[in-house]
Amino acid sequence: MIEIEFAQCKTSHPAGFVYKADQKHKWWLLIQTHVQTYFIIDGKRLVMPAHTAILYPPFSLIEYGEVEKKPYSDDWIRFYTDEPFICMGNIPFETPFQTLEYNFISSLFHLLASENFFNHQYKTFTIQSLFQILFSKLHESISNSSDNFREMELQQLRMNIKNNPSSPWSVPEMAKQLHICPRHLQKIYQKRFGISCMDDVIQNRLLLAKDKLERSSSPVYQIAEQCGYPNTEHFSRQFKKHFGVSPQAYRKASQAGRSTP
Repeated sequence: MIEIEFAQCKTSHPAGFVYKADQKHKWWLLIQTHVQTYFIIDGKRLVMPAHTAILYPPFSLIEYGEVEKKPYSDDWIRFYTDEPFICMGNIPFETPFQTLEYNFISSLFHLLASENFFNHQYKTFTIQSLFQILFSKLHESISNSSDNFREMELQQLRMNIKNNPSSPWSVPEMAKQLHICPRHLQKIYQKRFGISCMDDVIQNRLLLAKDKLERSSSPVYQIAEQCGYPNTEHFSRQFKKHFGVSPQAYRKASQAGRSTP
C-alpha cells in the first residue's frame, strides 16, 4: 500500500533554498530537481545537474539545496509504503541520478499530486499504478547505457570545477573520481567541452580571481591563495596571459571604472 502525505509538481522557492530533515522521520521522500542542486551524501557535498532524482527512505539524513543563487524548483512526493517494488526495488536509496525522460516523469508527479488531492472512487488503485509507472521510468534512467552515465559524470565533474575552482584539482585525482585513467579523461573531456580539464580549472580560477579583485580590497597574494594559487607570481603570470593585464592593473582599472560618473 502507498499513502501519500504531500505531493507537488514544479514547486518554486527563492534563491538560497535549503531543505534538511533529521533521521527521525518515518516517511519516504522522492524528488526530481529542475535546477542544479547540491546533496549532502555521506557527509560530502555533491553537486548534480538539473533533472536529478533521489529516493530517501525513512530515517535517512536529508540535506539538499540550490547552488546557483537562482530560484529553486523540483517535483517531490512524501509518502509511506511497504511495497516491495519500492522498499526492495531497483532504485538505490540516497543516491542521486540523472533522469532521462524528465518531462514525462514530472507529469507523473503532477498526476500523483492531482489524484491525491481528490477522493475518486479508484484513488488507491490509480496511485498504486502511477507509482509503478514512475518507478519503472526511474529505473530506465538508471539502467540506460554507460555512455549516458559517463556524460552525467563528466557534467558533474565540470560543475564541481566551476563551483570549487580553488580546490587542489589534478588530472589523476579527477580521473580517479570517474574511475578511468588520466589519459582517457583528458581525451573525453577535451572532446566533450572543447577545453582540457586543467585549462578549465585555470579558467574558472581566474574568473573567480577577477571577481574578487573587483569586489574586495584583499591583497593580491590573499586572492591568489583563495583561488588555488599558493604561488603569487605564478598566479600573476597566468592572470596577465589570460586577461592581458596584471591583477594590480586590472583592479586599478576596475576601481577607476566604478568611480567614473
